[in-house]
Amino acid sequence: MENCCRGPQHREKRRCIHTRIKEIDYLRAISAIAVILIHVTASYVETSVMAFAWNQVARFAVPMFILLSGLSLALSDRGRIGKREFFKRRYNKILLPYLIWSILYFTYAQQYNLGSVEPWVLLTTLGKHMVKGTAYVHLYFLVIICQLYLIYPFLKSLLRTKTNWTLTVSFISTLVMHMAIYLHANQLIVLPSIKVPYVILFPVWVFYFVLGMFVAMRFNKFSAFVGKLTLWQTFVPWLASLIVLVVDSKWTDTFASSTKPSTLLYTVVSALFMYRLSTSMTGWPRKVLHSVCWFSTHSFFIYLIHPLIISELFHFKGLRVGDSGLVMLFILTIVCSCVLTYLGSRFKFVHLFGGVFIRPKLRKEIDTKVDYSN
Repeated sequence: MENCCRGPQHREKRRCIHTRIKEIDYLRAISAIAVILIHVTASYVETSVMAFAWNQVARFAVPMFILLSGLSLALSDRGRIGKREFFKRRYNKILLPYLIWSILYFTYAQQYNLGSVEPWVLLTTLGKHMVKGTAYVHLYFLVIICQLYLIYPFLKSLLRTKTNWTLTVSFISTLVMHMAIYLHANQLIVLPSIKVPYVILFPVWVFYFVLGMFVAMRFNKFSAFVGKLTLWQTFVPWLASLIVLVVDSKWTDTFASSTKPSTLLYTVVSALFMYRLSTSMTGWPRKVLHSVCWFSTHSFFIYLIHPLIISELFHFKGLRVGDSGLVMLFILTIVCSCVLTYLGSRFKFVHLFGGVFIRPKLRKEIDTKVDYSN
């Protein structure tokens, strides 16, 4: 959910104005909307056919974000900084927002217990949630990203020297972990208890991250290859993989899971289809594309804040009834997330919460110099 224009230094933001890749912006924005769609439809999925369908369509979201994280990281990494500075910059962007939002969400979830539970019990529980990434439904993603950032220099070295081996091993790792979690969910095997959720472990997701890095290292070749394909040539495999996912989810009752072989297939095919789709978006009105870019730039903050908005909106009874309530909840979540993100981006300290502050002068420069029509 990050992009190269979220660097802490003003000069890096200025340099990124000219180097950002519009298709990555579009993919990140699509993935952010898909995450919101998953969380909005979660409460309707067992009673609404529409909710179930859209929930499954959006299942690429979290794996795609991990793929885009590897892609963006490798594209922005040109060996200009050492490992210590790399870790300092990356973890300042992730760890501090994670700690702050974990405390905020934990307090929100425990608001009715704060006066009746001993403080040390609350602190102990909070500490356990922080380790597991379970302070709220979406925060596990940051625990995964922290692990992947930690091994990024090692993966980069392996990809450069043993490309095929690294891709193969990472794929096997992710496939085996997906299969194990999937079989456990279907009660065909019993995974041993390890005190933390299996889904936060980096081997479950490492292939997506490595694949993103691999594409970044050969981005021109990848773009040229996809450019030769028609939209239909990527849409048909995407639709076929979606059908496989839907049938699997319905048959095995694993519709709430993003860690299973059918999701792995669906995500990889979706990445190809949606990248090809993004290349055809250049003809859209400039203001629309600028809005998409804005949504992409602020996607991390939107990701962090939107579950709180959903929880608050869900207090309104009309939003809990029928497909019309589902649609309204989705629209209101998008609108409220964007409004709060826009307001937050006006404050310099928003980076502490995972937000992006861009100086007014730089905003004007972005408006005039980022070209979405080429």
